[in-house]
Amino acid sequence: MPKSTRSSRSRLGGRRGRASASGAVETFIRPSKSLPVVIALIVWRWRWEITVTITTLVVLHHLITDTGWSPIASVLAMATPVGVALTIGPTRRFLRNRFWCVITRHRVRACLTEMRTLNYSGNLPFIIGCFSTKTGESVWLWMRPGLSHTDLENRSETISSACWARHAVISRSARNAALIRIDIERRDPLSKAVLTSPLLEETSDLPDGEIAKDAVLDFIGSVNPTTEQQPAPLVQDEPPARGDTRKTKKTTAAIPDGGSVILVNGEDVSDYV
Repeated sequence: MPKSTRSSRSRLGGRRGRASASGAVETFIRPSKSLPVVIALIVWRWRWEITVTITTLVVLHHLITDTGWSPIASVLAMATPVGVALTIGPTRRFLRNRFWCVITRHRVRACLTEMRTLNYSGNLPFIIGCFSTKTGESVWLWMRPGLSHTDLENRSETISSACWARHAVISRSARNAALIRIDIERRDPLSKAVLTSPLLEETSDLPDGEIAKDAVLDFIGSVNPTTEQQPAPLVQDEPPARGDTRKTKKTTAAIPDGGSVILVNGEDVSDYV
């Protein structure tokens, strides 16, 4: 037997042995798409980066050719408005939110790829868009045929870790099961809130273990001291005449300030008399 044949058989046997020892073989199918579709998906995925790059190059070209400035002076002139925008609160927050929206969209797509959240054709969920919220961002997904909300169950910690966030909440639309929303929480709006309450004045400097359970009751008792008072006697009015068929029961009660309370069937109607 030739040496090449023996070596080829030994290599094949070794491969079969390793395959049988490793168990199942996982196969991933790359979807076959036409060139226009691939270009359209790339433009949609990188639309913000492409827009910023083209705008920067066009403005830099006009500054160099029209004004005759040097490239360094043109770059400094372009960076000045950006620096001014970062010093203003609303514009700074808008730029910060848009920056995190772009980062979150790319991180969610990378996380879905690593988690193998794709159908048998090899298609990932389509990312419709990413929008800023008060606590972070919200990413909207359109699930392709073969995918559903169950493919993302118990994956909130993985997505939050991939997006460098505190927490992630995955929910589906009530009208359409293919529409999925992922809320990325980066900050807590209540973390910087200051609670002002008179109840905290007596226990603000004490550790939690030394605060008595009845501290609130003691505070309420010191502000509104209660005094034991005898219940005011009820004085019943004269009974109605024999011909009167009304069944209302009218009583009056004296109160300490000298007034009177009129009760009709157990209800206080003194304000209407």
